[in-house]
Amino acid sequence: MKSLLHHVFVLLTLTVVAHPVDLTSSGDWSESITSADLVAGAGSDVRSQLESVSGVTTLTISTAPGTWSLRVRLSGNGGSGDVTVQVKRTSGGSGGGSISGGTAYQALTGSDAELFSGSGDRSNISIQYKLTGLSRSIAPATYLSSIVFTVQ
Repeated sequence: MKSLLHHVFVLLTLTVVAHPVDLTSSGDWSESITSADLVAGAGSDVRSQLESVSGVTTLTISTAPGTWSLRVRLSGNGGSGDVTVQVKRTSGGSGGGSISGGTAYQALTGSDAELFSGSGDRSNISIQYKLTGLSRSIAPATYLSSIVFTVQ
């Protein structure tokens, strides 16, 4: 009986309580391709890439008791297969914690990938987006994609 209680006690002491981390996102980006995006006027191709302004989205990570990783993925099938959606961090925001990585554009897929990591609380982290692979051969339509941020 003593041996059984010892094993139960060891299992209970290895149980870790996870503390939720709050992630708040604000801002979005939409882009319309018009004749102003043509490389050399009527009959020419469109610019191959479009870029949002820096800070079009801001993220705040709060109630973080320790280190964390911000992960990102593309959700849905709202775009052309030739167009790549990319994301990067353009500021570290502010707060008592720290932040590192994510300052180079990263192509998004349907799988979670780490964009940057940090510790403690950070607010007003600026995010920027870029679309590449644009061409007049892509059928005119409304394409919608969602970017999902998660903290681990």
